[in-house]
Amino acid sequence: MRAPIDEPIWYAYPGMVAVVTAQYEGEKNAMASGWHTYIGSSPGMYGISVNKETFTYKMIEKSGVFGVNFLPGRCSELIQALGTHSGRDINKFEAFRIQYEAGLKAEIPILTDAYFAYECKVHSISTLGDQEWIVGEVLQRYQDKELFLKNGMPNLEKVDIPLHIGGSSYRILNSKAEEHQHPF
Repeated sequence: MRAPIDEPIWYAYPGMVAVVTAQYEGEKNAMASGWHTYIGSSPGMYGISVNKETFTYKMIEKSGVFGVNFLPGRCSELIQALGTHSGRDINKFEAFRIQYEAGLKAEIPILTDAYFAYECKVHSISTLGDQEWIVGEVLQRYQDKELFLKNGMPNLEKVDIPLHIGGSSYRILNSKAEEHQHPF
């Protein structure tokens, strides 16, 4: 039975983890971010939550741009590694053999394995608790159209989506997951 609690725990799982990419003066980094969302459409805005102490935050703050990449289920181990290791300590692109292409409108890496990605220009940064809420105007979108249905939803027959359960655990959303249609 649900009851009030006093422990400072947070519940937001399972959830999609995006890989945030950044680049400054030729140096690249990538980090996992579980706290992110699409915000608006005119203009398109995307928000990410990043701790101010991270290497990625410093790169975004200096460059004014960032990427948001969505990777398929087969990349869940990479996603976890990117969220566990700091770019201050290792070159993640070399250590994890991350393939990428240069962004078209911003100097950021767009991950080759991403089935969907955004290039964003920083619009605003706000401090909220121990996080920086970075809102970016979407400059460019990338989509592997073969992995999406005509209605814009991912085709789970063709792409598996990793859902972070918490800690280092993931579940893979695919066509085997039960679907419920609720017409109104």
